[in-house]
Amino acid sequence: MSNIEKKRENRSKRIIKLFNAFKGQELNKHPVPPFTKWLNGKIINAEYGRVELEIEVRPEMSNPTGLLHGGMQSAFMDDTLGMTTATLGYEGFPISIDFHIDFLGKVKVGESVRVIAKVVREGRNIIHMNIEILDMNGKLVSTGNSNLLKTSFIPDYVKRADEIEKDEESS
Repeated sequence: MSNIEKKRENRSKRIIKLFNAFKGQELNKHPVPPFTKWLNGKIINAEYGRVELEIEVRPEMSNPTGLLHGGMQSAFMDDTLGMTTATLGYEGFPISIDFHIDFLGKVKVGESVRVIAKVVREGRNIIHMNIEILDMNGKLVSTGNSNLLKTSFIPDYVKRADEIEKDEESS
């Protein structure tokens, strides 16, 4: 295994460990991006290539009929996809280059949903992922898939994870 592969594997393990330390807690209480804080989901489980969140539907997330807005479903999915790519341990930040969503069900304000993202394929440059939103009875609300392009942009969470690794190595 090359040094780059070892760093990626270690980074992946640290991020998964961090995500699982947040299990069941509102994410707005942790050092996450502002939009993730606003969504305020809870991590149910995180593993390599798979993240599951629970998010409560608030009034500001609804359409005029009082149901979860399609744009918010897209936001739930996109944020969960981003967290899932973090579990892969890449140094660069993968960005969505396409995103397809099918809206199949409905959820009312005050109810919660489960958002589950899974990596289907990791290519040399592209990561393909599937994602679902389920109501709390397990009924499918929406499903989607996305291709993400690996980039060289290093986000703050990767910089911090790598600093922690360096600190641990020097201890």
